[in-house]
Amino acid sequence: MKKLFKLKEWFTLEETARRLTGSFEEEISIADCLQLALDGHITLSVKITDECYYVAAKKIITTYRELLFTFRETKIGEDEVCPIFGNHWKAEHLDAKFEHLKQFGTVKKLDAGIYDLPMEAAERLDVEYLHSVYKGIKTEDIVNVDGPLLKKNINDDVYFNVMDVFHNSKIGWELNDGVICLYDKKKKHFITEDTYHSSFYPADTLGDVEFVFRRENIEKFEQSVLNDGEPTLALDDSLLVIGSMLSALKKAKPESKRWTQDALKGELEKTCPIGAHIQALKN
Repeated sequence: MKKLFKLKEWFTLEETARRLTGSFEEEISIADCLQLALDGHITLSVKITDECYYVAAKKIITTYRELLFTFRETKIGEDEVCPIFGNHWKAEHLDAKFEHLKQFGTVKKLDAGIYDLPMEAAERLDVEYLHSVYKGIKTEDIVNVDGPLLKKNINDDVYFNVMDVFHNSKIGWELNDGVICLYDKKKKHFITEDTYHSSFYPADTLGDVEFVFRRENIEKFEQSVLNDGEPTLALDDSLLVIGSMLSALKKAKPESKRWTQDALKGELEKTCPIGAHIQALKN
């Protein structure tokens, strides 16, 4: 599978479990792979093939005074009473900064392909449920109102907030000033940044998708675990080690004309202080 592994871009859950079992020389199950993803050790992805809609989103730093329209005209540092519910808000709560996922633009159709899971919203609940299925345990039904989040690449700033269509809407395509756009055939309006809220809502789940692992994420995880605790040589130190080895081989006069592994090791130990160099670098 080593040669094939380098050629494939993504792997199923079963293939990933087999790969990690071979790499770590211990039994790794699909449930283990999902748990590693939930714990943030390896990035899990999904393969999107069916029709899927999304609205783009980014994380911003804001306050409740900026976010809630009832407080936007109020002064920083002052307590306020909500005009709708009549409850009292302290200034320190209104002005405290926090991270908020802000949607921008309109709803669009998501291209088929592989997308990474940030494990921050409803997509995490889908993975937790699948993990419980493979573990054979029962879990409570939980809903995340923000809907599932995807990323084209886990390091991207832009999120794809997966949306679903209201039952009283029917989405199709229509020409709008020569441009083909999403159109709600029942509500008779084009889908824009101002109108999509009446036709779409954040999806409850990812739906019928295939969970997969990208090859690059499997390799990154393997390297992080297998190389954990081993010292990394700087460039100058690496060149010193290589130079010492070449010097030893140049001066060596082996009993055999053929370089075997044992002969090479013996000559290096006799003529090259490489062990001392490496030990010094480790210390």
